[in-house]
Amino acid sequence: MKTQTDTTRFVRMMLATMVVWTLAIALPAGATTRTPNVGDLNNAAEPVATEQPARPFDLVGSDYTVSVLPRPDGWVDSLEGDSQTPTAYSDDPLGIVAKAPFVRRYSLDTDYWQVYLCGGTSVTMTQAVNSLNGNTAAYYSSWSQGALQLSFSAGASLTPTGSDPNCRLAAETDAAAGTEGVFIIDTVTGGGFASPGSVCFSGEDCAWVPSTVATGSGRYAVVGDTAFANYPQVVVHELGHSYHWPHSNSGAFEYDNPIDVMSGNAGTVQALSTLAYNRYLSGWVDPTDVFVTNGNYAEVTLQPGTSSGTQMIVLRAAKQWDLFVLGARTRSTYDPISPSMEGVEVYWIDQNTCTGWGGAEPCPSLWREQIMEPARSNSLDHVYQVGESFTIEGLQFSVTGRSGEGFTIAVGDPGAPVQSFVDTSASQFIADIEWLLAEGITSGCNPPSNDRFCPTDNVTRGQMAAFLSRALNLTDQGTKDFVDDDASAFEADIERLAAAGITLGCNPPANDQFCPDDPVTREQMAAFLVRALGLTNTGTIDFIDDDFSIFETDIESLATAGITLGCNPPTNDRFCPTENVTREQMAAFLHRALG
Repeated sequence: MKTQTDTTRFVRMMLATMVVWTLAIALPAGATTRTPNVGDLNNAAEPVATEQPARPFDLVGSDYTVSVLPRPDGWVDSLEGDSQTPTAYSDDPLGIVAKAPFVRRYSLDTDYWQVYLCGGTSVTMTQAVNSLNGNTAAYYSSWSQGALQLSFSAGASLTPTGSDPNCRLAAETDAAAGTEGVFIIDTVTGGGFASPGSVCFSGEDCAWVPSTVATGSGRYAVVGDTAFANYPQVVVHELGHSYHWPHSNSGAFEYDNPIDVMSGNAGTVQALSTLAYNRYLSGWVDPTDVFVTNGNYAEVTLQPGTSSGTQMIVLRAAKQWDLFVLGARTRSTYDPISPSMEGVEVYWIDQNTCTGWGGAEPCPSLWREQIMEPARSNSLDHVYQVGESFTIEGLQFSVTGRSGEGFTIAVGDPGAPVQSFVDTSASQFIADIEWLLAEGITSGCNPPSNDRFCPTDNVTRGQMAAFLSRALNLTDQGTKDFVDDDASAFEADIERLAAAGITLGCNPPANDQFCPDDPVTREQMAAFLVRALGLTNTGTIDFIDDDFSIFETDIESLATAGITLGCNPPTNDRFCPTENVTREQMAAFLHRALG
């Protein structure tokens, strides 16, 4: 339940109703739209998540088209073995974007468009190209933090025909080699419509799908003359579809979300921002800036796209492939919302009930649905402000305060186990990491904030010295002075390690260097720990891949002490001696050794 008063909520809802902007989109004759598949609707494999009421119907896209391009006969996918199995998340580090490499094919470099005028438009080619290369390109460059650069060049003025009223077919025929999209301004469309081009079923790379208009990608955006001249948000909206951004809405009407450029756009002429999930899907949010909750208690500062830090909170739904995502919204140059709309927005990303998608995978691209949570038409109920609390699938969220441009959020029950770092949700070693923090052996990897642990980063020899020095409470720096550690933040720890006889150096026989910035291998880690703990019993454990290692005896001593099990569960007959040690693995080793 929210804690905000009913009166305040009513005022906010009425404000949204007054300012929500909707634009009738006129489709050309013969244009293809998504239509509900009755069989799909009547034979849902699973019920929707219990916290989200079932929608009365699937949505019908009215300003975008997309088609599926099947595999050619005989195609063998080198990545997925030509399989229809649900492996579509394999190239997304967080496993939340289907076909990530494919849907990011245009959003991470320079995207080349050719501009066409269809009929007697009031907009000239020079005006069109200058506008698109100006404010429109600046919008996308800003939200992508420079990862996407739009480049628009002049095409031609075309004459519409009865079979091609928007000149789309003529533009695709005329497009120069290397053109990745055709942008058309016509005189018959009220708003606009667009397509990201054809997509594919199985296979991450979908190498058989053309990437340029000249080769048949089918990627386009059409905007009416009046809309182009007067409503910049329409241009941004249609281009958003070309990057696989669907509408967000309540499920009742596709344009009823007042705070998304891909929906109602709050009545402003300038384009608002869009969901944090759309930005992540496009590759503009680093996976380390996403907090995936595992149900433990955590306090997270959620930042808008204009600030660095955590950009999105993700809760995996009980239903496979579905997600709930939280993002922060504050007023900025490219998000001109009113102060009353600032807050934490919540959406249900539904990748299951996707009309028109027939793959045995989570649906990608424009087929997924992005539903306001809670789903109330023309409302700001899904935008939570300081002091409000809500529950999704049994997990509690509370917006507890502001922090700069962002919002602090308490996730989970304060009585539950604590998750102190925002980037450890997916780690199997989270308990070991929390132990490391509680023991004062680590404070984090990103001072001064130190809200991250960087679990998959390699441990350097200097960091290893610090871990062991703190864990063993070493204080004697001795007289050993390596020639290559004067610039290291860990020089004192390195000298303590040498004084304790835990390290000799890295360049025998001279051993006057420590190599503080080199990564620590698993066999080196075994030697460090064996010396630190005084282990001598080699037992009977014999890994099959360490016979060549000069540290074989140390490895066997570590295994006998139960500090390592192996590197290839469940068999665990290998130790992988030359692989680097990650920070989360180091946490596990130290916890087993000293906990």
